[in-house]
Amino acid sequence: MNFVKGLMASLVLVCSMLAAAQADEYVFTAPPREKPVQGKELYGPIAEFLTAKTGHTFTYKHPDNWLSYMKDMRMDKFDLVFDGPHFVSWRVAALEHTPLVRLPGKLEFVIISRKDNSKVIKLNDLSGKSICGHAPPNLATLTMQEQFKNPARQPRVEVVRGFKNVYKAMVARKCDAAVIPAKVYKKLNKSDEQKQTRVLFQSTGLPHQAISAATRIPTDAQQEMQAALLSPEGVAATEKLRKRFAGGKEMITTNKDEYKSYGYLLSDFWGFELNQAEPPKQLVTNELETHSSKETLEKPVNEDVAAAQ
Repeated sequence: MNFVKGLMASLVLVCSMLAAAQADEYVFTAPPREKPVQGKELYGPIAEFLTAKTGHTFTYKHPDNWLSYMKDMRMDKFDLVFDGPHFVSWRVAALEHTPLVRLPGKLEFVIISRKDNSKVIKLNDLSGKSICGHAPPNLATLTMQEQFKNPARQPRVEVVRGFKNVYKAMVARKCDAAVIPAKVYKKLNKSDEQKQTRVLFQSTGLPHQAISAATRIPTDAQQEMQAALLSPEGVAATEKLRKRFAGGKEMITTNKDEYKSYGYLLSDFWGFELNQAEPPKQLVTNELETHSSKETLEKPVNEDVAAAQ
């Protein structure tokens, strides 16, 4: 009897060890756009949900700052990441990440100036002048800089936190122009009874922010995670994230093809250079020279929050 009990105990121990060996530990992260406590509130529930759903351990790690975030990304230290299309695209090309799910809709940006600024009535007039915006690698700012192939002719970025504040700073003449998400501009322009601004440029839409997985996570586990994030329980786990970045809209499936050829936007950052096998996708619709904001944005603008980095 003692022999049987000992054998059973050994089998239980072996099974436990095998289960532990199969349960890997993965790091989940996102850009340091908020303080650590806020980051944990946003992303912690997702890590806990995936841990419970898959049997693997997912731990949310809040980056110390943008420098460490980008450095650790280059060194392939992250297993699961939620961020903007330029970063997702770079990881797909450089690290063979697989995008699993993304927020619905597109990210579009506009460059605007005051109507009473006679020195800035078309995009090229901004060369050597100032533009209010977020600091790079913010996608809006990188999209703006991409329109000036010669770095010497790029506008000088006056860093302002918060896109509403970016708009206000430009209207208050603290800079010659501003670059903000099209959706944000639509709201602010609608509430501006004087209609003080004109649109100089509007970008084409880029796919929204996404969660991508490293090759260290097995394909079957990735598929399980994708299904879990789209399930009713996954919708609940991502609620805070979706409310902040997509007005609560549910995530949708995505793939590598949606994120081809945007990583080049990061090419000015050391270690993020890519050998493009195909021409980068065009981010320009057309240059809007002297049209009013009403004329340039008469088509519906996507309602998703376009503050992606």
